[in-house]
Amino acid sequence: MIKALKRAHPFVVFTYFAGMFLLAPFSRHPWMTGVQMICLCLLYFYHNQSLKKFFPFIALIVIVAVTNPLFVQRGRTILYADTHIRITKEALLYGIHYGCVLVNLLLVFSIFNQYIKKEQWIYLSGRFFPKLGVITSMAFGLIPRYQNHAKKILKTRKSLKSERAVQRVMYTMSMEMTWAFESSMDQLDSMNARGYGVKKRTHFHLFTWERKDWIHIVEIVILTILNLWAYIHYYSRFFFYPMIIMPAFQMRDLLWMLIMAFQFLLPCMWKENFDVRN
Repeated sequence: MIKALKRAHPFVVFTYFAGMFLLAPFSRHPWMTGVQMICLCLLYFYHNQSLKKFFPFIALIVIVAVTNPLFVQRGRTILYADTHIRITKEALLYGIHYGCVLVNLLLVFSIFNQYIKKEQWIYLSGRFFPKLGVITSMAFGLIPRYQNHAKKILKTRKSLKSERAVQRVMYTMSMEMTWAFESSMDQLDSMNARGYGVKKRTHFHLFTWERKDWIHIVEIVILTILNLWAYIHYYSRFFFYPMIIMPAFQMRDLLWMLIMAFQFLLPCMWKENFDVRN
């Protein structure tokens, strides 16, 4: 999967994650949320083979599951009640479910950051909005330089002069603002000298659109439309309040669960026997 997505066209990769961004935050049915979590956990552990990094996600589910019944006292099935508070089963399950929804969204962002890098962002923005592409490339170049320069200044001032931490940070911020302004002006003069903005310029990029990219786009779009249609017609009317009514499991549900899993794990089924373009 890593090679398939890294070698795919940036627009294909962006479309794949856009489909997941459409489905993950709005899931209301436990079966949909559960299938998404299983698939995203498989993808996450495929890239980060460490349980320690997953503990914050588990903690988030626990926090949402515990706090929701304390603040939302709706539901018919009472688990605990006194003069000040009432905890219901529906509110507890609702908290667990939406804790899982939040974790699914965070997992999508985490996997998204593995594949959409600076080159892809610059290509996607510059392809349709050339001026935005130039600004994006400048920002991606300036921010790391700004951070490295600030670390050097902080380390130097700490070794040469004894001063409070707040004062050291304030002086460093002032110096960094001056350095960033001067660096931007130098870069602007250099770009003007090379003719940026005078006329249309040719450009070079590492990505080319191929026949397989059309196939991948069609696959992603069809699966996304199918899953959205199933959600709207079958699973968007599931409610936790005032009581949970779980419909009987049908073969139709199994079919849509498989289609959902197929969309989320789709890059695992793509072939990798094409030219390397990292």
